[in-house]
Amino acid sequence: MSYLRTPTFSNDQAVHSKAPGTCGELVQGSIDGQDFLVNCPVDLYSQAVARPSAYAGLSLHHAELHGKVMQAAQVVCSICGIELHHEMRIDSNIPRGKGMASSTADLTAAVEALCRSCAVSLSDEQLARVLTAVEPSDCVHFPGIAHVNHLNGELLDMMPAPVGMRVLVLDCGGEVDTVHFDRERARAVYRRNQPAIRAALHLVKLGLRKSDDRAVATAATLSSKLSQEILPKPQFDELLACSREHGALGINCAHSGTVLGVLYREEDHLTDVLMDCVQNHLGSSITVQGDYRVIAGGRYAG
Repeated sequence: MSYLRTPTFSNDQAVHSKAPGTCGELVQGSIDGQDFLVNCPVDLYSQAVARPSAYAGLSLHHAELHGKVMQAAQVVCSICGIELHHEMRIDSNIPRGKGMASSTADLTAAVEALCRSCAVSLSDEQLARVLTAVEPSDCVHFPGIAHVNHLNGELLDMMPAPVGMRVLVLDCGGEVDTVHFDRERARAVYRRNQPAIRAALHLVKLGLRKSDDRAVATAATLSSKLSQEILPKPQFDELLACSREHGALGINCAHSGTVLGVLYREEDHLTDVLMDCVQNHLGSSITVQGDYRVIAGGRYAG
């Protein structure tokens, strides 16, 4: 396995990197024993800055919050044969424990900043293996919308991101630990619903490739309905009904999290209408996390 080395940075140069979070997934499931998800990156980011240090190891601001970053750094050192002499800071507004890929975004931004500072370049596939060595991952660093095995990082397919699609992200309450999510229970549901999962996966890919937003949202809604058998969100049915009544395309969800996303076209200018819909129909039972664009994944210079 080769790792591309580039010219080293000067000792006083800080390296900035950022990576997007998600609004759950567009589709998630298991087909013929292959676990997968189709991610849903949004324009909400985790940002990391790495600076060379005179001291060995990685000094991480608020290290108690970022134990997984330390694990990922150890994996990178092991496979790339490098030693760290760095300090790092991570800043993120992505809510934690909600299914918005907060850990994935932190890890991606941090690993990219460290690698660039150490003159190491990981391919997208190599980075995916680093991420999934730590925990299941939405792999938001792949460009476009990625169909991945989120347990081992294997890229199964890649589609273009939708243009002009927005998502109103709503939190149904509580937190879910992705690592301890009951995957066997989920797989049992997926085994009973193979035709529906295959249909959702086929439709979301077709919709993304043909720029058919309604097809994308229909697939996401189907996958979200199946998720109700695994991790039910009490607000789902009422939210789906009222949002469709007001012109939304459909709903996606965090399959191992607490958020629902109302998908709509930016050109329809539905943000205020949907906000009123949520407030009038669901009140305090649901919390608005934000309104975002659905974007292509990637890793970016901060």
